[in-house]
Amino acid sequence: MNTIVTNYPSPPASQAIERADRKTIISIQNIGFQRLLHSAWERIPFYRRIWQSAGVDISLIKDLKDIINLPIITKKDLEQSLRDYPPFGDYQGDYPCYRIQASAGSTGYPKPIFHTSHDWDIITNFWARRLAAQDVRKGDMVQIAFTYALFIPAFTSTEGALKIGATIIPTGSGAVTASERQVEIAHRWGTTVVGTTGAYALRLAEVAEKMGYDPKRDFKIRVMFHTAEPLTEEMRARIEAKWGCKSYNNYGSVETGAPAWECCEQNGMHINEDGYYFEVVDPETGQPLPDGEQGALVVTSLFKEAAPVIRYMIGDIATIIDEPCKCGCTLRRIVKVAGRLDDMLKFKGVTVYPTSIESVLHRLQEVGDEYCIIIDSVDGQDQVILRVETIFKGEQLDQLHHKLQQALKVHIGVQIPIEFCSPGELQKELNVDQRIKSRRVVDRRK
Repeated sequence: MNTIVTNYPSPPASQAIERADRKTIISIQNIGFQRLLHSAWERIPFYRRIWQSAGVDISLIKDLKDIINLPIITKKDLEQSLRDYPPFGDYQGDYPCYRIQASAGSTGYPKPIFHTSHDWDIITNFWARRLAAQDVRKGDMVQIAFTYALFIPAFTSTEGALKIGATIIPTGSGAVTASERQVEIAHRWGTTVVGTTGAYALRLAEVAEKMGYDPKRDFKIRVMFHTAEPLTEEMRARIEAKWGCKSYNNYGSVETGAPAWECCEQNGMHINEDGYYFEVVDPETGQPLPDGEQGALVVTSLFKEAAPVIRYMIGDIATIIDEPCKCGCTLRRIVKVAGRLDDMLKFKGVTVYPTSIESVLHRLQEVGDEYCIIIDSVDGQDQVILRVETIFKGEQLDQLHHKLQQALKVHIGVQIPIEFCSPGELQKELNVDQRIKSRRVVDRRK
C-alpha cells in the first residue's frame, strides 16, 4: 500500500489502485489527507489564516470523516489572496516551484498555480492513467490540439502520453497551427489519437470536409480525448459520427490537475481517488449530500505540495456514484455534470445551464455546432437570446424556429428567444480557431 501512497503510479502499476477495495482506498486517502493537513498548516499561510479565522483545531481533524469541519473555499478566496499578497498570493506555500500554470479568474487576470516537480510528475501520471484507459497505446501518433500556454492540459496530456510510449505531434490549437494545417498534418502523418476540446474536434471535421476529405475514411484517427469544457452526450455522438472514432471525456482544472477520466464504458468519469477526495454539497448551504444526489463539487488534492486545494468548490454541478463499473475499475465516478455555477441562468423562473441548451441543439441536424447565449439588460430587465447558425431561410426557417422552441420547451422546460445566423457567422464572431476553450455565455450587462 505504501508504494501506491507515495508514488501515485502511472500504468500499468496504477491498476492496483484502480481495482482496490473501498477499505484500501479510504486508508490511502486518510494517509494523504493527514500529510496534507499538517503541511498546509505549517507551510501555507492561506489555509492557516482561514482555518484560524474559522476556529478550526486541526488536532481534532483525525480523518476524512472530519473534513466537514474545515471551511469550503472558492475561487473568490484565491482571488482575494492574490489581491492581498501580490503577485502570487499566499496559497502557494514555501515550496520550490518547478513551473507555474494559470487559469483566468473572474477578474480576467491569470490565477497562478505553482507546481513542484513532485506535483507535476504525479499529475502527468494521472494523465497517463486516463489515456491508457481510453486505449491510447505505445506507438500511437498523438496530435495535441490544446493550446500550449499558461493553460495546463496541453503540457500534462503531452507528458502523460509520453509515459505510455506514444509519439507526440504538438500542433497546439488553431491559435498556433491553422485548422487547415492541423487537418493536413493529421492526414499526412497518420495521426491516430487527437487531444482537443469537443468543440474544436467538430470544427476540424468541418474544415476537413471543406478541404475535400471524408473524416471517417481518409484519416487513421481512432481515439479523441477531450477536457477543458463540457462534453455533452449529443456532442460526443456528433464527434464519433463525423470521425468514426471513440470520443472520451476528462475532468480537471489548473487548480486540481487531472482528477477524473472516462473509461471504455463512457459512463461517468472515474476519480483518481488515491490523489483526490471529492464531495458533493448543497451549493447554497455547503452541507454534504450523499452519493447519487446532484450538488456542487468540492475537491481536495491529497497529493499536492504547492498550491493544494482543500475543500475547494470548483464551480461545477454534478453527481457522484459509487457503483460497480463494467470495466472493472472500483473508483467512484462523476456523472451528470449539469454545468458551471457561473453559467447558471434563471429564465422565467427556470434554472438553465448552457449544456442543457447544447444537448437540444445537437439533436437537430438543421443547426450548426456553434451557438452562444447573450445576456443583456433592456430597460432595466435582463434579456436572454440564443444565437445559432443555420442554412435555412424563409418558410424553412420559420419551421425550424417552431421545432427548436418546442424542443427547448420539452427538454429544459422553457422557450428562449432565438436569433438565427448564417453559417460561419458565429464562428467568426467567437474566433473559433483561435480560442482556448468555448465560452457559451456572453454577459453584456457587465
